[in-house]
Order: sequence, then structure tokens, then C-alpha cells
Amino acid sequence: MERHQKVAVAIFVLVVAYTSLSFGFTVALKGNAILMVFLLPILLYRMLGFLSGFGFPEYLARDFGSENHPGPYAVFFWMLYLIACGFVVFGWNVF
Repeated sequence: MERHQKVAVAIFVLVVAYTSLSFGFTVALKGNAILMVFLLPILLYRMLGFLSGFGFPEYLARDFGSENHPGPYAVFFWMLYLIACGFVVFGWNVF
């Protein structure tokens, strides 16, 4: 497990502990489950980067056959994860 993945898990544990203590376990369960969905891509970003190299559009690209770096995937998933943490901790709503 890489360092940024350990940090993501630590943030997850802190958010789950905070929401469970603040709102109660049963109320916070839904938000924590959604947050887990946003945590999984950070933990599996290398596999997702590898799998994104397959597919028809890849054959049409000029750089076909070049290595697909997983770093941008990690940055993107981190942005989504931090936004999701903000929604869970601060109780933001989309509507």
C-alpha cells in the first residue's frame, strides 16, 4: 500500500469516527457507505489505469502502445474523494 493510500484510509477512519460520534451510527451509515465507494478507486487506481488502456478508442489514438500512467487517475480520484469527505462531514446537499 502506497503512502497516499494509507493517508486516504486514515482520512476515511477519521471521517467515519467523527460522523458516527456526531450523528449516531445508524444515521451516519449511509454517508459512510457512500464515502467507501469513493475510497475504493483510490485503493485500486493502478488497476483502473491498467484497464483503461483497453478498448476501441485506444486504437485510434496517435500514441497507441505508449504506457498509460496511473498518476492522473490518482489525482482525479483524490479530488472526488475530498469533495465526498466534505459532503459527509459538513452535511452538504446537492439539492
